[in-house]
Amino acid sequence: MTFPSEPRPELRPEPRLQPLPADPASRNRVLWGGGGLIAALTVGAGAFFYTHNTTTLPTPPMAPLSQNSPAVPVAQTAAVQLSMLPTAKAPAALAKSGFSPDDQARILAAVKDGKMRLVEMPVLDASGAVGQIIDLTVSGLTQRVVLNGRFQHLVIPIAEAGQILIAPVSMPHAPALIVGALTAFGPEALPALTTLDQRVLLNVIVQ
Repeated sequence: MTFPSEPRPELRPEPRLQPLPADPASRNRVLWGGGGLIAALTVGAGAFFYTHNTTTLPTPPMAPLSQNSPAVPVAQTAAVQLSMLPTAKAPAALAKSGFSPDDQARILAAVKDGKMRLVEMPVLDASGAVGQIIDLTVSGLTQRVVLNGRFQHLVIPIAEAGQILIAPVSMPHAPALIVGALTAFGPEALPALTTLDQRVLLNVIVQ
């Protein structure tokens, strides 16, 4: 007796990898979709490390200073324009200055000969503190000033163009000593002084 044969299962072809769509627009949509996901993950990771990174990088060690290097005062430069006093007012202005009588006589003679001019430069401590001492040196002449929070009238002998060296005598207060100067253009803050070995070198133009 013969039995009917069982039907064989229909063979189906194995699935194959499908290539990217040939249509450029479709391909771009696929690429942009993947790129957007990568970009989002990258930004998210960057934000996480930015907000969670609490590790402080070690400061690289500084090279030791040479024992043979001489200590040179640090000079910070600035430029100002100062107003000239009329020659007729020179005697009265010098009489109120801190120059000695001999220095006043030499300065007055140079002013009358046209070799030197007198300029005005009121100064103060920009912080309003009282008691900081500075030296102003020009043409070999030095004036010592005790600063406060108000402009102190200073008369300075100088050529048509020259330099004024400002040096702290007392240790600059914290965070810094900033000398304010009244120039031809109004009040100006000079470079800050934080240590005794710093200097401010003013390049002056007389007008």
